[in-house]
Parts: sequence; structure tokens; C-alpha cells
Amino acid sequence: MRFQGKSVIVTGGASGIGAATVKLFIDEGAKVIIADTNPEGQSLAEKLNQQNQRATFIQTDVSKSDQAKHLVEETLRHHGRLDILHNNAGILVIGNVTTISEIDWDRSININLKSVYLVSKYAIPAMQKAGSGVIINTSSTAGISGGGGYSAYSASKAGIILLTQCMALDFAEQNIRVNAVCPGPTATSMILASAEDKQKALNRWAEELPIGRAGQPTDIAKAVAYLASEDAEFVTGTAFVVDGGRLLTGIGKRIAVAPN
Repeated sequence: MRFQGKSVIVTGGASGIGAATVKLFIDEGAKVIIADTNPEGQSLAEKLNQQNQRATFIQTDVSKSDQAKHLVEETLRHHGRLDILHNNAGILVIGNVTTISEIDWDRSININLKSVYLVSKYAIPAMQKAGSGVIINTSSTAGISGGGGYSAYSASKAGIILLTQCMALDFAEQNIRVNAVCPGPTATSMILASAEDKQKALNRWAEELPIGRAGQPTDIAKAVAYLASEDAEFVTGTAFVVDGGRLLTGIGKRIAVAPN
């Protein structure tokens, strides 16, 4: 019960890595706000609340300033404080700089990167008031080693890593730790949506990744929980890679199914 009584926000919490992280935090005693544009977040909250009353869904577009501010305000209204923020909301649009539309480029940057800035902008003052806090931003191995066809995605995820480092430096004296988690190929609907044959994609990852399988959302959730816990109290500003050895293989250097 590492997070007993802690107040947590998970953006993009209705599915995939976000939902797995929500469940893990709740299993370990936290009270969690699920923030997502997807109304399935309400179903997830209701399912989790059959065992306890620790999950609350707030439908939120975290790329919008007023909604990000409302999210934090509602968290404080429900929980009275904010201890942990997992900036996890994200989208994937395939295309190079000549094929991706300006609209999709802007959507990718706004949802993946700008949302980290916006929610953190309103969350950090609440953490400062509480005297401590932890922020974990979901980046990607695609933000470390770019891949063909992922220009907007990789640019946004690389931006998250450097923003994480800046935030870690800016707020370390306020006892606020900021880290990024960098998943490799993970079996979520977001990345498998770009595969014509989902099982074939999973099989290929199993063959190509040194660890012998694709990641599961729970693999990433465990890394997020570690970074949020007191076990990582001396860890800040890091890009924590959880990729089954992907970066060792150079998979991202050729066009492939989305790298996460």
C-alpha cells in the first residue's frame, strides 16, 4: 500500500497504460482522478468503485487550458490535495512532414506535449502548497530514437523528455520530483490501431525485441508506480526506459508499426 491516502491524477486514464496505472494506484491505496475525453473513463471508475470509492472520472480535454485548470480544481475539491500527477494523455498520427496535415500536427503537439505543460501549470501550485509532489510524464522510446513515419509523434515525445528535465530543475527545491517514462512497443489500442494485422504485429515484436514479447500496459504502470513511490525519492529528471530492449536493436530506424 505504497500510496495509501495519496491523491492522484492520471490523464488519458480511461484505457491502455493510463487505465493500468489507475488500477495499480487504487490497488495500493490511492484516490484517483481519471481524466480523459473518452467517456469510458466513467465505466472504469464505476467498475473500480464496486470494491471501494477511490476512483472519480472527470471528462477532460487536457490540451485546453480551461479544462486543465478545472481538472485540478475538481481534484482539490474531491481530495483536498494533489500528491501525484501522471501526464499520460496522448495520440498517435502516422505520417512524415510532407504527408501529415497541419491539423494533425497541431493535434499531436497539443495533446501529447502541450497538455503536459497545461496540467502541470495548474498542478504544481497545489503540490507546492502541500509541500511535496511527484509528476510522471509519458514519453516514448520514439522520443529518444526517431522512426520513419512518426515525425509529429517523435517530436512531441522528445519534447516531453526535455520539458521533464526543465521541470525537475525548476521545482526540485520545492520537493517536487519530475520524471518521464519511455515505453517501447506496448499492446495498447492506440498503437495497434495502425497495424493491419494486430496479432502479426505482436508476433513480430516478440521476434524482434530482446525480451521476447511486446510490453503490456501493466509493465509501464509498474514503472510509473516506482517513479511515484518513495523508493524513487532520489530520482528526478530521468527518462526511464521500459522497452524490452527495443533501443538496443535499432528497430525505430525503419518504418514499422507504431513504436508506442
